[in-house]
Amino acid sequence: MPNINLELQLKFLNELNEALTDALDRYSGEGAEKLAELNYMKQEVSRARRVITDRMDREDDSDRPARSARRRMADSFQEAVYS
Repeated sequence: MPNINLELQLKFLNELNEALTDALDRYSGEGAEKLAELNYMKQEVSRARRVITDRMDREDDSDRPARSARRRMADSFQEAVYS
């Protein structure tokens, strides 16, 4: 099984989420179909971040402080998605 850098994936997903947020602001006056597509992509990014965070948690079962910090970081981004 290939070695996957989960922290790098999480960083990419966070940047993608920011780009989607900017796109939603930029295209707020566009049609409903475009906004629905952007919202769907944002939901999928949030889901992918949760999956990556869960995988990181399983890898770091012995490292509880790092796991808690990542969970808080993912949760704070989740709050931003829905605010």
